[in-house]
Amino acid sequence: MEDELEGVKESKRISMMHTAEHIFFKALEKQVKTLKLEKIRLDENESSLFVMAEKLDWEIIFRAEELANQIIKENRKVRIHETTKADIGKFPGLRVKLERIEGENVRVIEVENHDFSACSGKHCETTGEINNILITKFRKSPAGYEIRFKVDAEKELLELARTARLALEALGTEQEKVIATINNLKSDVEILKKAVKSQRIEAKEEKIGCLSFVFAVFEGMDKKLLTDKANDLMKEKTVLCFINKADTLQVMIMCSTDSNKDASAIIKKLNEKLGGKGGGKQNFAMCSVNEGNADKVISAVKELVK
Repeated sequence: MEDELEGVKESKRISMMHTAEHIFFKALEKQVKTLKLEKIRLDENESSLFVMAEKLDWEIIFRAEELANQIIKENRKVRIHETTKADIGKFPGLRVKLERIEGENVRVIEVENHDFSACSGKHCETTGEINNILITKFRKSPAGYEIRFKVDAEKELLELARTARLALEALGTEQEKVIATINNLKSDVEILKKAVKSQRIEAKEEKIGCLSFVFAVFEGMDKKLLTDKANDLMKEKTVLCFINKADTLQVMIMCSTDSNKDASAIIKKLNEKLGGKGGGKQNFAMCSVNEGNADKVISAVKELVK
């Protein structure tokens, strides 16, 4: 409706977007009876509808999108009615906020056998001019839900179809099984994450002067998990060295505040010695080195800590 519309340029594309918004909102309202329009943001490329609802999900949106496209395909008439506040009762289901309309005159946009809405914007003469509507994104927003959409979206539909077919090939499955396949993969990933988190670290400890030098070598563990494990092992007057075997050896150095050692300085010297890249701060630093032997890297770090 006119009061919810934000900064619109008058153009054919905007007319298509505006008419599509009327059609889709009403189609969605038929799926969700408690739906409330908060605001509309129209753009020539992609527009947004902000709504309040107890619950929205993709299945509800898909049904509304299908109905909206059916109405567009039927090339229904879009009519303009000039009326007054006293006579708005003759438009069944009219969407209007009278308190926001100055004066007595009301402009009503009718989408034939579908919707009546008070609006001052420009619209198409028939629904067929829109060609189609595609819901591109759906997410929670501070005002409830934001639903983004495009019109005349043949190019985008072809691109989505291309991506879907490539995804099916990558997943090694068929269209009707793709969601189940993805859910199974997500479940497998969660199981692997839990297994990695519970992995026992066999860290070794040696004394270098008054310092504790704690070190361990892993394979394929991500940075966050290594950091969590390192924090668990840190104590007073400690220098810790973790090496993760990936494409290259990734070296993590942590120094306790009272160790009087600088992790970034150790990493810098290690880079110079072994041809590595990386850096960090006084208490935490990381690098990747060209040396493939983890024991040699541990020995090099020990020498730098002394």
